[in-house]
Amino acid sequence: MRLSAERSKAVFKFRNKAKEAAEEKKIEEEAKQIESAAETPAREITASALSGGEVPSAPSGGASGGEISPDERAEFEEFKKQKKILEIKRLLKMIDHTLLKQTATRAEIKKLCDEAKEYGFHSVCVQPVYVADCFRYLKDAQAVKIACVVGFPMGENKTETKVFETKKALADGADEIDMVVCISAIKNKDFGYVKREIKKVVKAAKGCPVKAIIETSLLTQDEMVKAAVCARDAGAAFVKTSTGYFGGGAKAEDVRLLKQTVQGVCLVKASGGIKNAEQFKEMVAAGADRIGTSSGTDIAEGIRKE
Repeated sequence: MRLSAERSKAVFKFRNKAKEAAEEKKIEEEAKQIESAAETPAREITASALSGGEVPSAPSGGASGGEISPDERAEFEEFKKQKKILEIKRLLKMIDHTLLKQTATRAEIKKLCDEAKEYGFHSVCVQPVYVADCFRYLKDAQAVKIACVVGFPMGENKTETKVFETKKALADGADEIDMVVCISAIKNKDFGYVKREIKKVVKAAKGCPVKAIIETSLLTQDEMVKAAVCARDAGAAFVKTSTGYFGGGAKAEDVRLLKQTVQGVCLVKASGGIKNAEQFKEMVAAGADRIGTSSGTDIAEGIRKE
């Protein structure tokens, strides 16, 4: 008899825990090896290159001041290559690979999951009806999380409906919840309601990250700040800009404002209208910790070509 999704999820996570830990350890070891290369005098690699600065060009002389050997040059080029690979992995791990249109088919959802595995995205983000399918498709790839939208896209459901959706999503196998807050409550300046609603969804999520979508394109700056404070103080893991269904989606200035408002207590997710690598990097530079996009593969290919 087939195990329930909730029990199956626990079993799969237990079995893959050691595998995930080993993978994370491997990445950390690779980073340490690359960083240790900075201390090799023969290559004269500056510390700034390891802290996000430009990687210097290959040195003109070895440790003794003479011509660099072919082996040293090859090692230097390998260092630059590995550093770039690690940076690409870090950036791609920020992506929530998203498919939320109501015409999405099961075949498209499977493709979404396959792409998330191939590129190493953080998660897939889907409608509630597809969470259980994603759980099956990703049973051999626990590193890829499943995010489910709640109260989507309007946010005008009653709080108890959002709580029920959250509990059902977790039972079906979701790891994260992207909830739309009650926009009308923000417009009515009923921020007590907004905070209570987010807090109830956070409680229902039982420790799984909750991203509170405040739909920035529909708000004034003052409303954005107050809504972000509600999300921060209610225990949300992220305040998220947009659903992508209304207005212009994420804007760099809004991301900066949200980042400044939450002050590191929670994170910021930029979502809506992010279609290419340039827009992706603009959001990251503005302070976004996670990016929601339906163009994950295009962004990934753009980043790889740079």
